[in-house]
Amino acid sequence: MAVLPRTVAFIAATTAVILAMAGTVAYNIANNSSNADAVTWWVPDWDYDAARKLVATFEKENSGATVNLVKTTGDTVANRTSVALNSGDVPDVITESTSRIKGYAAKGQLTDLSGQYGPSMPKSDFAPGLVNSLTAQGKTYAVPYRWATNALIYNPDLFEAAGIDSPPTTWAEFEEDAKRLTKGNVVGTAWPIQGDPSDLTLRLLDFAISNGSTIKNGTPELTEPSVKNALDLIGGSITAGWAGSSSFELDNTAIHELFLQGRVAMYQGGVFDVDDAVTHKAPIATAELPGPDSSAVGTAQGSGWAYIVPAKARHKDAAEKLVAFLGRPANMAALTLTFPARLSAFKDPKFQTELREPYVRQLTDHSTPAPDDPRWTAILPGVHNEIQKVGLGQRSSSAAARNIVAQADKALGR
Repeated sequence: MAVLPRTVAFIAATTAVILAMAGTVAYNIANNSSNADAVTWWVPDWDYDAARKLVATFEKENSGATVNLVKTTGDTVANRTSVALNSGDVPDVITESTSRIKGYAAKGQLTDLSGQYGPSMPKSDFAPGLVNSLTAQGKTYAVPYRWATNALIYNPDLFEAAGIDSPPTTWAEFEEDAKRLTKGNVVGTAWPIQGDPSDLTLRLLDFAISNGSTIKNGTPELTEPSVKNALDLIGGSITAGWAGSSSFELDNTAIHELFLQGRVAMYQGGVFDVDDAVTHKAPIATAELPGPDSSAVGTAQGSGWAYIVPAKARHKDAAEKLVAFLGRPANMAALTLTFPARLSAFKDPKFQTELREPYVRQLTDHSTPAPDDPRWTAILPGVHNEIQKVGLGQRSSSAAARNIVAQADKALGR
């Protein structure tokens, strides 16, 4: 008897559901061990495969130790961690964003990991300011392992065609080069105005902290002149035409796409953009961010991920042993797709490529941890709005700078 097409489709769909259910069950068995003594580690999906290899080594080094890996995602880890910490039903180790750790610590939800730091893990071996950014009242609540920041990405072919033989090192050169590069359907640079407000305000704050503003204990301290100069560079570049007016329709991804097409000559971007450009065989070179003048390289904000041990973890000693193992330079390098938090881990050959070296210098010598004060995060839409108004020519950079500083002072209780 012939099998009707609709019957075939039904059988295929049913088989797919059965296989999916079987796969889910198998996954859950593999990742929810019933071993009551196992250390449970919530690890993001992008680290999962590398984490499995490291866990195998850890278990081999520590006879009798068992680690139960549970996969999280970048979209869900914040809510999942918060719910767990608030309820007290927690794993033993969590990989979390460094930006959220002080908030958990303020609620007394984390174990003090200060004892992790010493001769085998000196604080001085971490990126500048990184360990301090995870410290409150003399206690350090996390061990960072992954760190990243922006640097300058540029198209060397467009630079050569414009008669420019090296990337800009100062803001004046940045502007001059961008003007020379803006021709036809090519713009010197572009800004992510359409994207998440934090993407654009990060650029503004990078310029501002390069020229007088600071970030202390996770909280920005803005100066009006530095914010005005930053607004001149971003908003002013659009009104002057050396940054594309299409910036109002672009997010980070769209800017990168235009760079791949040879329509944006340079922009501030992360190392994932570099890797993608290499994959697409696009002309690309990198450099540290230009500074306000020839005396200084631009400062960039760093952000990343770290290990935390909840205060109510059931296996604290074993958890801390696992964190110490993961904090070794070689293990950080193995688990990191961007850059490791420890400077000694930069020796790994995968961080020593020509395109990554400027990022290494930016991170080790010219970066500072991004703000983690929720009061600053709350005003980002307002800051974003002021930048847009400057770009649209609706507000002067001086007036917008006054408004931004006033918003920050009010929100931060100054």
